[in-house]
Amino acid sequence: MNQITTEAVITSDHKLNLALELPKEYPVGAAIVTLTVEPKPETAPVNRMAELCGKYEGQIWTSEDFDAPLEDFAEYM
Repeated sequence: MNQITTEAVITSDHKLNLALELPKEYPVGAAIVTLTVEPKPETAPVNRMAELCGKYEGQIWTSEDFDAPLEDFAEYM
């Protein structure tokens, strides 16, 4: 006996549709299938912005003359 775990959605009309591709080693023909339904555990939403804020503090800097005019473009200004 092998166990396969997958996610599925129970529709509003209480139907469950599975389109599950099985490994080739399973024989073609009749099979006994046991289904255990468990609610999917709630996971807290991930706040990506909170993960990034302060992550690179002290590692990134801007030079003091960042906004100074560039000599190479003097003729265009």
